[in-house]
Amino acid sequence: MKTVVLGSGGWGTALSQILCDNGHETYLWSHSPAKAAEMARTRENPLLQGVHLPESLHITGDLDCLKGADLVVSAPPSFAVRETAKKMAPYLTEKTVVVSVSKGIERDTNLRLSQVIQEETGNICKVAVLSGPSHAEEVGIRLPTGCVAACLDVDAARFVQDAFMNDYFRVYTSGDVVGVDRVALAGQTFFGLEGTGRKDVVAVFAVKPAIAKKNFVSADVQAEDADFSDPDIRLSPVPEFA
Repeated sequence: MKTVVLGSGGWGTALSQILCDNGHETYLWSHSPAKAAEMARTRENPLLQGVHLPESLHITGDLDCLKGADLVVSAPPSFAVRETAKKMAPYLTEKTVVVSVSKGIERDTNLRLSQVIQEETGNICKVAVLSGPSHAEEVGIRLPTGCVAACLDVDAARFVQDAFMNDYFRVYTSGDVVGVDRVALAGQTFFGLEGTGRKDVVAVFAVKPAIAKKNFVSADVQAEDADFSDPDIRLSPVPEFA
């Protein structure tokens, strides 16, 4: 599968590494050709210091990398989402899936960022949202993390899930695009906990099975106690697909 990540910040870079780890042909695009060239030379992003980027990751400042992409990850800062969506639109087809991973809302319109993408791309393709209690620097060093892929189209949500899922990055699916988009907005405030290791992630992803099994889950649950392969562990904004 050909995947393109638009936006070379810490989160976009960490997600591009996941896609490489999963064997996809992956391109990381930067709006600055000079930054792209430097990252390609050093195999490092200053925002993820100490993380050596895979040699298989194509780092570029050329938007032609979008040609023939199956999955496009929109990862610029919120103020640049509309401009980036305008640039990507000519390269999209009805078979492309775009996934919004940026946090925030558009300042002047108060639109959710997935809505901004839909406006600028004319709804030519499916637009999903990927968000959750995640930190770029921790994903970069492959600590266990969970996120939710949301789309009104169940096949598109599962497509995103399949693209990103691996042994350290767990992805759940949902049809609640608005809810997951709002998680992206509130995530850094609610989940930005210092000195907690992965307790913030594990506590959230332990809630659903605990309720289902009528068990009490301590907020002090440790990452090593969580079984990320357990199919019963699901985050469930309603409606839930998988």
